[in-house]
Amino acid sequence: MTGPLRVVLIGAGLRARKVYGPWLSGRPPYQDQPVRALAVVDTDSRAAREVAAHLPDAAPARPQDLDRILADGPDLVVVATPDASHYDYAAQALAAGIATLVEKPLATTTEDAFALVHADAASPGRLLVGHNLRFTNLHRKVHALLTGGHIGTVTGADFHYTLSASHTRSYYTRWHRVRAASGGLEVTKACHHLDLLAWWLDAQPSAVTAEFERRHHLPGTDGIPADADIHDSLHALIEYTSGATARYTLTPNAPTEGYTCTLTGTAGVCTVRYDARSGPHTVHLHTGSGGGTPQQVAREDGTHAGADHRMLTALTHVLRQPPGAPAQFATPAEAALAVATGTAMYDSSRRGRRLPVPQPRTGEPR
Repeated sequence: MTGPLRVVLIGAGLRARKVYGPWLSGRPPYQDQPVRALAVVDTDSRAAREVAAHLPDAAPARPQDLDRILADGPDLVVVATPDASHYDYAAQALAAGIATLVEKPLATTTEDAFALVHADAASPGRLLVGHNLRFTNLHRKVHALLTGGHIGTVTGADFHYTLSASHTRSYYTRWHRVRAASGGLEVTKACHHLDLLAWWLDAQPSAVTAEFERRHHLPGTDGIPADADIHDSLHALIEYTSGATARYTLTPNAPTEGYTCTLTGTAGVCTVRYDARSGPHTVHLHTGSGGGTPQQVAREDGTHAGADHRMLTALTHVLRQPPGAPAQFATPAEAALAVATGTAMYDSSRRGRRLPVPQPRTGEPR
């Protein structure tokens, strides 16, 4: 592939404006990125025009124009629409043989996520998923420590995420508040963390036991729309094929946002503290030779603690490599498992018992 990547952006919402717009327009820190926007597609024609106006050569378009646009053979389609529409747009792009980057989560249901795994396998295009937290300096450092055997074989994890009060409320006043649109916090938010855990543990989730609660922002009160139906407090025990287990919690209305994760191995313990607002983050290793001084890891500038910049920089390199070349991105199967784990957690809570996590290889194409 030579010349700039020719990109079709589907979605003209907040994510498109904050992340993909600057990337496609070459604004800092993307001055050297070889990309060019061909079209901005959205159901809201005004929003599409507003985003396209800042992108040289990009035309606003409607979803019904997409087949015509794809027939012109763009190099990449970026799907940055509300979660429940990811499947339809990604499947359409893959069917046209176009490389596709889908924002996390891959889909909102296990069925749709697994169907996209099959669509990727059948397409001459390739499917990449924007699990951007894999790209932060902190998370890459933790991954390197674990794969380097610094605490031996990881046998367990405790991952506790606190969601700030303002962020909690935002989920109940935007489209995320309806499970059918977002998959609930167990998919739209927790997929970040579920993907990190599986990546760090280098294992597939196999079963979950979960309990969900609705503690805050009840529908019809305090300005919360009556159709808000998602839970805000998540508690789960996740089992993995390696024999490891992870306890996962998401707690709302906290004064700060971030997480603490303790990873226990056969030769030590690694404690990670992630500050989602300001930083610095810390990594503390306790090994058989004693506990060292916690290492501070700076929070990088930019959206998602610098993760988006790293991800989009990596994207242009990945698309110029042959299919099958190593990539930092979550694979479609890994992204589908993050969705399947979240939906299995919801089902486990609703049914009151331990449930298996379905595996992509057992899913059937539609």
